[in-house]
Amino acid sequence: MPIFNRKIHGGVHVPKNKDATKNLLIELLEAPKILYFPMSMHIGEDAKPVVKIGDIVKVGTKIGEAQGGISANIHSSVSGKVVGMETLPSFRGEKTTLLIENDGKYEEETLPLLTKNSSPEEFQDRLRESGITGKGGAGFPTSVKYDQEKESTKYLVVNGAECEPFSTTDHRVMVEFAQEVVDGVGLICDIYELEKAYIALEKPMTEAIASLENAILDSGREDIVIHLLDAEYPQGHANLQIEEVINVEVEEGKRPGHYGILQSNVSTVKAMYDACLLGKPLTHRVVTVTGPKLKEPKNLMVPMGTPVSVAIESCGGLEEGEILPINGGPMMGKSFENYDFPIDKDTTTLLFMDPKDLPKETPCIQCAQCIEVCPVGLQPVLISNSYKEDRVDLVPQLQSESCISCGSCTYICPARIPLLENIQALNNQWKEAQS
Repeated sequence: MPIFNRKIHGGVHVPKNKDATKNLLIELLEAPKILYFPMSMHIGEDAKPVVKIGDIVKVGTKIGEAQGGISANIHSSVSGKVVGMETLPSFRGEKTTLLIENDGKYEEETLPLLTKNSSPEEFQDRLRESGITGKGGAGFPTSVKYDQEKESTKYLVVNGAECEPFSTTDHRVMVEFAQEVVDGVGLICDIYELEKAYIALEKPMTEAIASLENAILDSGREDIVIHLLDAEYPQGHANLQIEEVINVEVEEGKRPGHYGILQSNVSTVKAMYDACLLGKPLTHRVVTVTGPKLKEPKNLMVPMGTPVSVAIESCGGLEEGEILPINGGPMMGKSFENYDFPIDKDTTTLLFMDPKDLPKETPCIQCAQCIEVCPVGLQPVLISNSYKEDRVDLVPQLQSESCISCGSCTYICPARIPLLENIQALNNQWKEAQS
């Protein structure tokens, strides 16, 4: 049975709240004296440290090696000396963490360049060696994804929709690095001998659209096209976007690769360009730092391992009063409390909200709006009730594991019931019961 039994006519119209940063150029954040590298910046197994205290490293030196089938290498974002190895808190919990003292020289260690004549296997090896993970926020190792989906590929769908409110990371990447994005797409097309590549954006992203159109024109490529999406949430979900762009419905238990489709976030493609055509592993990423409780919102190019506090300081600090910090956007992000957490590979947005603006939960009024907006055809209120009633046995019947965690149900609920939070809690209980 398909998970997505209707087109993306569910979903909601969410205020974008991007005006504070969408027109701001990306600024390079100066790396602090000490950087912190947890050995988990990705989905899957933790990396294994391959340097020891006292070792000298450069920008791009591999300091953590992927372990097992799903994992990712980790590289230093500065040159300097390894000065510590401790178990410290991070966005992914308590992790073995390498401490590197920045010497301020930024000497680099690079990899040999690839060409359009490279094989898919060489391309996947480069993604693996460079430690690239999905930069849309999921953090899945990209080499694993492209290895799984290498057979009979025909199309590439590049996700530039960035439908999460407040975030302008991908928007600025497309505006400022349009040629690199297009060249990265072209490289994938050549290596995999694809028929067509689609870069999917929402219609209001006019500046990004214009930049990409000019880059495609300059490239002379006719196999790369722009696909415009309505400004509706969650247009950025991979399988929903594939259905919208190519009219292919990804069935439950299958990947896009089963249908000859590759799919990546636009910032991930930029990282692929850097790794293949510049020889640079993934050491930096663009982060939108914003929110009503931040004094000076910015788009920052952040060296991995930089504490959140350093990014806050570069933005003028926080306003007075109570603050709700969120790693990610308001729809799918997660709150955190420790500003010492190091920024990692899937930190897209750091959002600082006023908790007083959050609505209070009231009893359900049985309006069924959560059912109407669910883009994958679930019944969020029934799943939420099952959690409240401790009925984890109803998970298969309600198909709650098909939830894509978009948060549309919580957003639309007039009773302000934390539907997504309850659904995730129920699914976690189910997973524990099955283990």
